[in-house]
Order: sequence, then structure tokens, then C-alpha cells
Amino acid sequence: NELLENEVYKQIFAGKLGLNEGMLYENVIAQMLVANGHRLFFYTQYNEEKKRNDIEIDFIISNNSKTKYKMFPIEVKSGTNAHLRSLHSFMDTADSTDVAIRIWPGKYGIDEVTTPKGKTFRLINLPFYYVGMIDKVIDNEA
Repeated sequence: NELLENEVYKQIFAGKLGLNEGMLYENVIAQMLVANGHRLFFYTQYNEEKKRNDIEIDFIISNNSKTKYKMFPIEVKSGTNAHLRSLHSFMDTADSTDVAIRIWPGKYGIDEVTTPKGKTFRLINLPFYYVGMIDKVIDNEA
């Protein structure tokens, strides 16, 4: 088994085996969020007609406040030009939040975003290296 693992690593490093970077980033971010004490939830919406998920939200966390409870949907993106279709669809139907988080390799920033259906929400763009400080970021949004 160990021999097989070593061979897989060699293939990846040699560029002979594809690697799903998005999945790798999602796993690392999940570990970081759990290490910060967050319980992780996710959201999917299955489309029977198309036989696939129409909406997939990587993580949903809360600020754990007893008086100003808020949930935050999180999308993890391995690139800077990724689309946020699922996040937009989720935000269109979410009444309990007006803030979402994109964790990505880009710069920190907060944008006001409007979905194709016209709902406006705040998008926190959080670089990977800043995930350890996510509690400070969401505390400012409560």
C-alpha cells in the first residue's frame, strides 16, 4: 500500500497524473476551519430533471453568537477567475444571510454583488493565508 502511495506521488510530481486542485484546496480549508472550532455544513440542491446538483456550497459556518446569529456560505476557489453560479443561486434563496465568503488565491476585499435575479449581498474575498483569521472577519459582519 505504501509503495502504491509513493508511486502516485511520483506520478503527480512528474505531471503524469491529473490532480483536482479544487478538491485539494477544499480539504485544506476544511481542516483549517475545523481547527478554528467551526462545525462544517454544506448545501446541495439536486435537479431531478437534469440528474445533477444545480447548487453546491462548499461550507456553511456560523459566527456562534447567541444574540446576533448569522450563517456564512463559503465557496473555495483554486483560481482567481472562477464563477460563483452556485453561490449566487444560494444567495437568491437564503433569507438568513446577506454575506458570503469566497476563499481564493486573490487579494482580500469586500464587494457588493448582485445576483442575476437581482439580490444584492456582500462578498468577502478571503485569501487562503487569511483563513486562520476568519473569526475576526465574520465578527465584523455580525
